[in-house]
Amino acid sequence: MKYNDFEFNKLDYLKKNVDDPKDGIPSDYGIYQWVYWPAFDADRIATNDLINTLKEYSSRNFYIEEEIKGKYKFHAKIWEQGFRDNANMFGLSDKKHSELEAYLRSRTNIQAFYEFFKEICFVRPFYLGKANNLRSRLSQHFSGKSNVIAEIVKSSVPDQHVWVGYRKLPFSPAESSINNIYEEIYSRRVKPGLTIKPD
Repeated sequence: MKYNDFEFNKLDYLKKNVDDPKDGIPSDYGIYQWVYWPAFDADRIATNDLINTLKEYSSRNFYIEEEIKGKYKFHAKIWEQGFRDNANMFGLSDKKHSELEAYLRSRTNIQAFYEFFKEICFVRPFYLGKANNLRSRLSQHFSGKSNVIAEIVKSSVPDQHVWVGYRKLPFSPAESSINNIYEEIYSRRVKPGLTIKPD
């Protein structure tokens, strides 16, 4: 699936088919991103199933907890706030949750909501990076040589709800330090929850 100039496929597929010549990952230089999107069939899904899917989505967060230790007396842990943890879709108030639930009782409205939901899922990936060899780097991630798979497992998000996309870039900086600078600029702009960047 193509979205925003990135070629995406589900994590469960790519783990088994990273070398597939058509739907796998190329060995080119490029950028990649990981997105949590529990796709659904807007023409068939029952309203109650959709509501349950959206509640589950709303309860999952991908973030790195950071610790701040003061010089003398304060010690704090902070993390990015996701949706309110109130068991409603997207942490909405009870009133707004009921309104959205009523809205989703119409097939036409579900179809319209599908596009909106897809956009909010893809607008901010939870992890991203750059690689001289996309296939090699993503294979490392898939085999657990980074914290990404562990975080997905910890969050109880099924692999078929995680989409991994790549975009080949037409150039490759000759110096690895420039490549790292590009990646840092990209990460700081998009702010993915699992990407660690120094101050």
